[in-house]
Amino acid sequence: MRRLLAAGLALLYAASAAGAACPGADAWQAAHPQESDEALAARDAARSFTHPALRAELAERVARDQKARIAYLADRSDEAAARAVNRIDDDNLRWLHALVRAQDFPSARQVGEQGVQHAWLLAQHADIAPRFQAALLPVMMLRAADGELPLSDFARFSDRVLKAQGKPQRYGTQFSPDEWAQPHFGLPDEASVQAVEANRRALGVMPLADYVCMMSEARKPRP
Repeated sequence: MRRLLAAGLALLYAASAAGAACPGADAWQAAHPQESDEALAARDAARSFTHPALRAELAERVARDQKARIAYLADRSDEAAARAVNRIDDDNLRWLHALVRAQDFPSARQVGEQGVQHAWLLAQHADIAPRFQAALLPVMMLRAADGELPLSDFARFSDRVLKAQGKPQRYGTQFSPDEWAQPHFGLPDEASVQAVEANRRALGVMPLADYVCMMSEARKPRP
């Protein structure tokens, strides 16, 4: 079975009513207003996009992706919902692979920061093509360095590539809820936790415990 719950589910967190459950994550987000959806939208509003049709296509594909994953979260025993997620991922992978082959990974100049983030989400969910994901890591690093992709998204993508390669994660983002519930958040020991925390501080993303709380809340079924 593929990994159906990808890091893109952080997108659901802001829309949920569970923010009070993770005060550390809320405090971190409040201290970094430039990373909010509102700030991103304001920056994009000041841009002229060179590829507006591509931006719209990315938004439509992500909307389908998230709708399918929300349905699966509501009932993880629903095999039809799981198959729907897989079908959407397969279609998005074929489309994104062709796009990258034709013109490289989208930039903010072409589709805005929201468009870049949408393209990242499609790549994040391309688990059946780990070599394709690994090939995208340099351009993800470049987009993040240029301020076009949130650093937290780069961390998730980097860990996803490392996990697929059987290597230790640098940022501790790609563990299951059961693993996160363990004493060291799925990591081998406290020394590993401290190493991951150092990597997260160096990158500029929230502490691991706050991230784990946020993502665990995002993955809970909502009434």
